[in-house]
This record gives sequence, structure tokens and C-alpha cells, in this order.
Amino acid sequence: MSQEKVDRYKEAKKNRARDIKRAKVKKVLIAFAVAVVIGAGIGIPLGQWIYNYQKTHVKEEDVFIASREYEDWFNKYWVDNYSDFYTGAELATEDESTGPSSEPSSESETPASESETPASESGSETGTEA
Repeated sequence: MSQEKVDRYKEAKKNRARDIKRAKVKKVLIAFAVAVVIGAGIGIPLGQWIYNYQKTHVKEEDVFIASREYEDWFNKYWVDNYSDFYTGAELATEDESTGPSSEPSSESETPASESETPASESGSETGTEA
């Protein structure tokens, strides 16, 4: 029996380097497997939560459009709203109803002239009576 122990010891000593390498590889694989399981346990629910949050909280401002569509929109917006400030000219396509006209000034004069008319009539009446 002791000869069997000696033979096992010699065989173990001869294969010790190989066994140590196998143990190290086994330890690394176990650590990797545990990391994958923990990562999946945290990552999958977190990913689903983020996806659902973004899906329910998307604002209209967050919608993306192509750059060409944006350039077309911006150029039209600029011409419609701000180009007159810098060029000092009005567009030939602008309607009279939307553009500045003499109507507001005549409307502001009309109530004043109406209010002056009764006052002048009342003044002329008092002038004639006196």
C-alpha cells in the first residue's frame, strides 16, 4: 500500500504544473461566468427600464429630422420671420392684410375724430348759446 501512495505522489508531482494551470483556467472561467450572470441580472432589467422610460417620455422636441429637411424649414422660417429686419425690404409676395398698412393709423385717428366731433358740436352749441 505504501508503494501505491508513493506512485500517486510521483504522478501528482509530475503533473503538478499542468494541474495548477487547469485550476487557474477553471477559476477564471468561473469568475467570468459569475460576472456574466451578475451583469445580465443587473443589465437586462436596467435596460428594459431605460427603454420604457424613453418610450414614454419622448418629447416632440426630441424627434430627429434629416439635415436637408431642417435646412429647408430654417430657410423658409428665416425668410418669413427675420429677413425683413436685415434687408429692410418687404417681400413682394406679402399680403396687405398681413403686412403693415395705413389701416391701423386711420383706425386710431377715427375714434379720436369721432370723439372730437361731439365735443366740437357741444362746444359750438355752448358758443352759440352764450
